[in-house]
Amino acid sequence: MQKKFTQNTFNLTTQPIYNLNMKKIQKQLSLAIAACVVIGGLESCGRAEGNFQGREYMPDMAHTVTYEGYTYGYYHNNRWGGEENYRQFYKDKIQNAKPLPGTIARGQQVYHYQDTEDERTRAMNEITQNPIKPQSDEELKAVLERGKNLYTIYCAVCHGEKGDGNGTLYNNGSGPYPNKPASYISADFIKNGDSDGRYYHAIVYGKNVMMPHADKLNHTERWEVIHYIRSLQAAANQTKYDLAAANRGKANVVATDSTATAAKPH
Repeated sequence: MQKKFTQNTFNLTTQPIYNLNMKKIQKQLSLAIAACVVIGGLESCGRAEGNFQGREYMPDMAHTVTYEGYTYGYYHNNRWGGEENYRQFYKDKIQNAKPLPGTIARGQQVYHYQDTEDERTRAMNEITQNPIKPQSDEELKAVLERGKNLYTIYCAVCHGEKGDGNGTLYNNGSGPYPNKPASYISADFIKNGDSDGRYYHAIVYGKNVMMPHADKLNHTERWEVIHYIRSLQAAANQTKYDLAAANRGKANVVATDSTATAAKPH
């Protein structure tokens, strides 16, 4: 008699085998996926050495499509026209690029006066207050110390340690410089309420044979030097350069006979 199998009989006899095979397949699939992940991770994070640049995982996250200033960032998947085309673009438009007219660097203080005698006179009339106004004796001392350091580096070689124009280059006429530089303690610089704009304009543009120092002293440093020059004038005039004098603006000392020796100014 032939044995007949019903649907229930088939399910009962084949279900254990089916479950066992599925578990094996799932386990093998999991191992294969894990192996791919490990191998892919090792390959994508390959160490760069010698001529091998290493491999990158998801390189679009590291190589931007946009151009970056002063950065050579060619990447073939993000560029059109080839490497030579990009190299030429980088050379012409990035390496040799100049700022657009009117561009102002971050933090730059714009000086609204031109390098002419009329503009120099205008600066002298309009710039009458030093923006650095110490609020304590300690602040004033720190300002004068910084100003002295900068003056010694950039100014004393011509104008002298005392501001009398007898620097190393002149040295009482025996130095290599034939003409005596300006004496800041002369009556010409102290009389008639001489304003700080005269010094600031000369620092920016220079005067006569004095070269511009705008590239050497920033906005704050120029005013610190001017504070120190005022202190030299006060010392020559035998007066004290205190908080009141430092915050007064215009001339902080009054010319006396001791500062009456005039010199041709820068």
